[in-house]
Amino acid sequence: MNLEEIENRINSIIDEAYHRQIVFWYDENQEFIEDINNIQLNNAKLHILKDNNLIKTKYQIEFEDKNSNYLVYAPFSQPDDNENYLADLTHYAVPFSADKIEMIGQELGISPEFYHLLKKYSLFWNAKSRVNAFKDLNVSFTELNIKQAILAVLSNQKTLNFDYIVREVIINNFNEENEIIKNFEKYNILEDFWELISRKFKYSEDNPSVKRLVRFLILNYTAHLYQGPTPKSWDEYLVSDKNNAFIFISEFMDNANYSEYYDRIARELESKLNITSLSKTNIDSYINCDSFERFDENIINHYTELLFETKVDLGAEFKEILENRKKTHFYLKYEDNYEVLKYANLFISLINEFMRSELPEKPEEIIKEYSEKWVYLDSYYRKFYYFYDKLDDTEYLEDLRQLVENLYVNRFLSVINPKFTKKLAEKPISELDIPKQWKFFKQHIPTSIRKHKTAVIISDAFRYGCAVELFAELEKDPTRTPEIKPMLSTIPSYTALGMASILPNKEIVYEGDTILVDGMNCRSTDERNNILSSNVNEVIAISYEDVDKLKSKEFKELTKGLNLIYIYHNKIDARGDHAPSENEVFNAAQETIGDLEVLIKRLRDQGNFAKIFITADHGFIYKRDKLKEHDKVNLDKFPEKKHKRFILSEKPLKIDGAVSLSMEYLNMDRYVNVPIGADVFKAQGAGLNFVHGGASLEECIVPLLEVKAEKGAKNQRTVELQLISTKNKITNYDVMLTFFQKENISQDVLPLEASVYFVDEDNNKISGEQIIFADKNSDSAEDREFKERFRLLQKQYDKSKNYYLIIRDLKEDIEVNRIPFTIDLAFQDGFDFF
Repeated sequence: MNLEEIENRINSIIDEAYHRQIVFWYDENQEFIEDINNIQLNNAKLHILKDNNLIKTKYQIEFEDKNSNYLVYAPFSQPDDNENYLADLTHYAVPFSADKIEMIGQELGISPEFYHLLKKYSLFWNAKSRVNAFKDLNVSFTELNIKQAILAVLSNQKTLNFDYIVREVIINNFNEENEIIKNFEKYNILEDFWELISRKFKYSEDNPSVKRLVRFLILNYTAHLYQGPTPKSWDEYLVSDKNNAFIFISEFMDNANYSEYYDRIARELESKLNITSLSKTNIDSYINCDSFERFDENIINHYTELLFETKVDLGAEFKEILENRKKTHFYLKYEDNYEVLKYANLFISLINEFMRSELPEKPEEIIKEYSEKWVYLDSYYRKFYYFYDKLDDTEYLEDLRQLVENLYVNRFLSVINPKFTKKLAEKPISELDIPKQWKFFKQHIPTSIRKHKTAVIISDAFRYGCAVELFAELEKDPTRTPEIKPMLSTIPSYTALGMASILPNKEIVYEGDTILVDGMNCRSTDERNNILSSNVNEVIAISYEDVDKLKSKEFKELTKGLNLIYIYHNKIDARGDHAPSENEVFNAAQETIGDLEVLIKRLRDQGNFAKIFITADHGFIYKRDKLKEHDKVNLDKFPEKKHKRFILSEKPLKIDGAVSLSMEYLNMDRYVNVPIGADVFKAQGAGLNFVHGGASLEECIVPLLEVKAEKGAKNQRTVELQLISTKNKITNYDVMLTFFQKENISQDVLPLEASVYFVDEDNNKISGEQIIFADKNSDSAEDREFKERFRLLQKQYDKSKNYYLIIRDLKEDIEVNRIPFTIDLAFQDGFDFF
């Protein structure tokens, strides 16, 4: 180091100080004794220390000249304090050395006891950028922290966390050459890196490699979750202490920024480690494992085959497995597969109950039982296909799909609907004790608009089962009070007549094929608007598409001063009534539920509508497989115009496999002839999977969903998750804790998806993370308990310090509870990496 560099360094020390500065320089080898008088100090005095001026020096600096900055140069080694008259002065002075390593140590504030480490990694300090990056880590200096800080800089980490260093090393191994490992070797710290790996994870080999380390970590993570003996081929990688490997992989796979890298690693290792050979029938061993996709695939295939073979509800254990798999790494990728299984199981469970039941004799009782219970068979069937259609590979599901299809068509539709249709024909429709579509306006709207600003949403083909799902979603919001009832549509159950019946009407008549309401056409939205306007002041009819494209200000302007709005929505019928898209009808149904939920909120919040009715013109029957010839009713000898599900006639027609229903309920002197059950008439036109017009429950039972809406948000709160614990003391690396969901989920109490884990006083994670879905509705307190196992990092713990259990709301991304714990382990192992 030349004199100019020394001048710059000393002047920098003095200039950067906010107060008087004394700099002490012991030049043991007298390297600068001849040049010292040539040094140029900007704002300090040079004082040369000699054996005979110690007292004078002390007096001068501490009493005679107490304001000046000083460089005290001593051309000899620093004496021990007990032999150094100026010891007190040297302790509050700034030490200076012309040795590069010492200067680095002084700059960073590292104690001389660690200078041997700085010399070991001397090449590292040659770049100012690396020195500054080391300084920015702002660590307390221990031998471990100095090593980790150098590793952190060389792996481009901004915080001191050994797991982050290891993760970056692993990710860099995807490159042709691992530059981080190369740099570790270049700067003489690679051996220390592998030593730290061994101390933390217990991975130790004569020739360690990143590839072998990755296998070691993932297999020890997997073995930690594995139940029973692990495959023999894993033995060379497994150690008894798996906790730290488990926590590292948990954090790696669940970190949104790095999970993609983990997935690539897992895919590559799956075949190399022979994970594909694990038996599907031995899934109990890996039912909790999630390190490889094969585990999910085997679990899904196993329960698919089991459900098909047994044809009975898979039971509570299966439901628990589905809930637990939601917490696993690859769940989102296989969510649709699990949902298909879930709804197939629900369907098979309920269809078995249906097949053991006796149907009532009265049509009203059939409707009641259907709307309260058996409608869920329609819903489960719909949801099964909704998720099935999302899958790219469905070959493994074909047997189960055919089972669901067969049971739905032959054991449900072909049982409940023939009986209902026949019973419906036994008494005049007008005498049925059930809300009726053609009386909807008269019975509900005049009273409502006298008290409330009212909206009516008519969604084409929005059958009762879809409305039940919407009702369940609406119930979750305390600003809305929904009620749902089944309502009988007109029969034939098709758009033209159903839409006419929902309007205000004194008379509905056919004029040829055209339907008139009180003498007025009602086919278009504008024509329906004319009918409404002739009965109600301040009313408008509008399509959902026109509403949806309005901005908030435009919507408020449109609805300002209105008493009543009719909104016409059409996704289900629009897609189902066209052969190319009829198999998309369940997608359309799910989209419709979402559309209507958003629309209801908008009507309340932006339009001030306090009462909202949701209904439909008709429902529909949908069957996935093509109809067989015996499901079609032959009409060759009848000249009347034929539809797939009905024929209108002036007199009852005697058709085998059909019934005639009088339309006197609309004061019409005509009959509608419909197939018994879910069969169709042989008629021209494509598309037989999606049909409506007949008298099945799915077609003619439409929803009367009434929503009382309060503007703005009510005080909703998230359910509280409590820790059940008699003492907050941990005495083992494995910790089992019980949590309690304080109350049931309701309109006022929202579910909580919580992340739960332990941290130390510096907020470093010291355990794996558990996800708890606190979303239970049960009167049994035991059903609302969650037992979770936590595995602590294998490290040293201080029983005098506090550690904390964190409960974090994942949806809101906020910490909702921090519970202090002490950790007092009788036998501690591991090394403190924080």
